[in-house]
Amino acid sequence: MFLSPEFLAVAFCFLLIVSFVHWAFLRFCSRQGIPDTIPWAGVQYGGCTWLSRARATMQSLSGSRTLLDDAYEKYSKKGIPFVLPNIFTGPELILPQSEMGWLLQQPDEVLDQNEVNRDFLQADHTMLHPKVIFDSVHGDVIKNELHRRLGEFTEAVNEELDFAFRKTFGVDTKEWKEIAVYDVMSEIITRISNRVLVGPELCRDEDYLYNSSRFNRWVVLLAAVISLFPQSLKRIISPIVTYCNYQLYLNMAKFIIPIWKRQTSSFSDARPKENNYVQWCLDHAKTEDERGSDMITKRLAALSFAAIQSSVITSANLLFDLAASPLTPMYLQTVRNDVSTHLEAAHGRWTKGALSRMLTLDSILRESMRLWGFVSRGVLKTVVVKAGIYLPDGTHLPYRTKIGIHAYPIHHDADIYPHPTEFDGLRFCKPPTNKDGTSENHPENMLGKENGIPLVTTSASFMGFSHGKHACPGRYFASQQLKLVLAYIALNYDIKPIERRPDNNWFVGSQGPPLGDKISIRRREGTA
Repeated sequence: MFLSPEFLAVAFCFLLIVSFVHWAFLRFCSRQGIPDTIPWAGVQYGGCTWLSRARATMQSLSGSRTLLDDAYEKYSKKGIPFVLPNIFTGPELILPQSEMGWLLQQPDEVLDQNEVNRDFLQADHTMLHPKVIFDSVHGDVIKNELHRRLGEFTEAVNEELDFAFRKTFGVDTKEWKEIAVYDVMSEIITRISNRVLVGPELCRDEDYLYNSSRFNRWVVLLAAVISLFPQSLKRIISPIVTYCNYQLYLNMAKFIIPIWKRQTSSFSDARPKENNYVQWCLDHAKTEDERGSDMITKRLAALSFAAIQSSVITSANLLFDLAASPLTPMYLQTVRNDVSTHLEAAHGRWTKGALSRMLTLDSILRESMRLWGFVSRGVLKTVVVKAGIYLPDGTHLPYRTKIGIHAYPIHHDADIYPHPTEFDGLRFCKPPTNKDGTSENHPENMLGKENGIPLVTTSASFMGFSHGKHACPGRYFASQQLKLVLAYIALNYDIKPIERRPDNNWFVGSQGPPLGDKISIRRREGTA
């Protein structure tokens, strides 16, 4: 009687409800072990604090910017840590900027930055294979192959850019053409990234590009959905949530497997090695499983997301910034002069060295990233030591607490960046100044760059690629792509001014450009 199907069904439903109630209380109302001496952003004290904490957690869904701005002025500027609610991944303890040195000094065995990324992307469920998260092959390929070989791809990427821009922006020098910014930049970045990763045979294959771009676009949203379920249910729910994206991966794999077969065949030793991601993975594989097509295709899909999606967002933000700035004609002419000077010195060849010296490109991109960084967090880590950790002031934080510093409020701090809400494209090509107009002790002065600051350079006041030893390892690849994109636009197109830059959309701790907004462009005379 007690083990009848009806009883088991009722018991299962009861346990499911209890699990959800427990999860909801922990996510919305609990302090999760964080001491009550640390204030929470958006929480009103003096009444029903747990209810106010629940409201602040709900507000984080679309109002994280307001929570951050208010708490930064109220607490961080006074050297006080605070807690930022996050409806998806739980509360984050935000340190004042002055504690950056302490934060970066903590060993990975105590504070782990990779755990935050794993949580944010729900990587156990969205990255196709657990080895993508934990093994060293993925990182080895990025650092020792992709980064090292960037110079070999500079001209090829520029060639692909010419094809992509002619196809999407057009070559009409008379009439303005309206483009959907996000969609067009997604197509262009997907093409040029795949020119490096898989070569010319797939970077112009429309079916492969479609599946690749759609897979990349959905990862973060699917991760957000999965994060709303209790840990005990994620393994049941995630295959359902990620089903469509998994089908997109399978469609991508159909194109990659023939390349893998060609490079692992018995005849491959008689041919020169191909210069693509598949070959790099084969060279760094330590076991037969790592050489297999399943592992390599899944690693490639994960890397495509990391390499492409953030650059799509950055380049779309850049176009909106340029369209809305009254100084854009001057910015573009400055870029043309800079590019022409260094191309002439390189005898007209697009080389890694020549590109690195075009620092006006770095400045404009860096400024756009300062304003509109894809994720608000700068350096965020998870306490992974079971005993917890003590802050410099003696406050104890328990195991699994997220702790760090957010970039967004620092990037918009008038004491660090005068007129912080304005797009000043050449901000990083001139001596940085404080709010009072002086440059003494300004944090960006400490970088030692007289003529400009490279886009890939991070600091405690610029965390577009995070900061410290775990700063984004793919930033050199992203920088090359983005600089070539901006150079091509400046040399070949005019941008029609718009009255006002459209607002970005905030989604918890991330922000992105509006997906449907458009601008108008026109090919410059004599460049078609």
